[in-house]
Amino acid sequence: MFQSLEQLETGSLFILTGQSGAGKSHLAASTRRSGTVWILDTEGAAKNLLGKPGVHKAIQAVQTLSLQQILAAMQEILRIGKAGDTVVLDSVSKVLQAMRAHAQQRAGAETDRKTQIEFDEYASFNRNLQAIYTGLTELKQHGFHVIIIGHLAKQYSEQSEDRNHTDVGLRVLADEHITYEADAIILVERDGDQRQMRPIIKPPRPLHLKLGANYPAKLGTLYPELALDEAFGNSPERTGRPVDANEAERRFFARYSSVVGGNNWNAVQRYLGRKDKKPSTIEGWISAAEQVRQAPNDQAMAA
Repeated sequence: MFQSLEQLETGSLFILTGQSGAGKSHLAASTRRSGTVWILDTEGAAKNLLGKPGVHKAIQAVQTLSLQQILAAMQEILRIGKAGDTVVLDSVSKVLQAMRAHAQQRAGAETDRKTQIEFDEYASFNRNLQAIYTGLTELKQHGFHVIIIGHLAKQYSEQSEDRNHTDVGLRVLADEHITYEADAIILVERDGDQRQMRPIIKPPRPLHLKLGANYPAKLGTLYPELALDEAFGNSPERTGRPVDANEAERRFFARYSSVVGGNNWNAVQRYLGRKDKKPSTIEGWISAAEQVRQAPNDQAMAA
């Protein structure tokens, strides 16, 4: 029954939030490469991922706002999916809004007006939310990597004397229980064609992420161990992180020389069609490997 900490196997649970158009869904569908990506699509937008660069090649999606179908879909993923697969709920905010609207309608009020929800309706509302969160947490405990997308909202505090509302920061339009369960809450932001992410609201559990720090919005930010595997593959002589930039360079060309047509940086520049500076850090070589894999003329490298 009991295992040492090194033997424990579990997945992950991240919440992605941000303004509309920041690229949350695209990022969620392209942060991992192995296994299958299972999308619980409550926004009706999963088909928009077709043709976008970097998106996982094995995506299975179900479009629904039905609580019963969402719960049934999670059970089906547990039954036929495998540890290491990714599960995306896009979005939890739409589920929350739909359930709140249903509770208000049953309470006899219009959905766009504030109303008092009776105790029975409130209890049912909480039970339904808890069923979803329990299902997502169970997937994580079985080794699945769960990504929950939530709408970004402002958080206000009410001043008791004049009843004015003060902006106290950002929050995710989701129930507090699931934000507590998350390994990290990540704000995704776009500046032109570039995206970045930063952990907000609470300190992240993964040691490689720091609250409030800015990171590139890509695979290696959430799953650094996968970025290494993708960049350098499994070498018989060495696995894991290179000890320095020189080893990263050797492993880069051991894997990509046949793709770029040479064993020097000039070959990489010709292949990419630009004069980027030669990397001088491990992270730089990881980034170079990602650019080579995503280059349009790359026909050989598997995702």
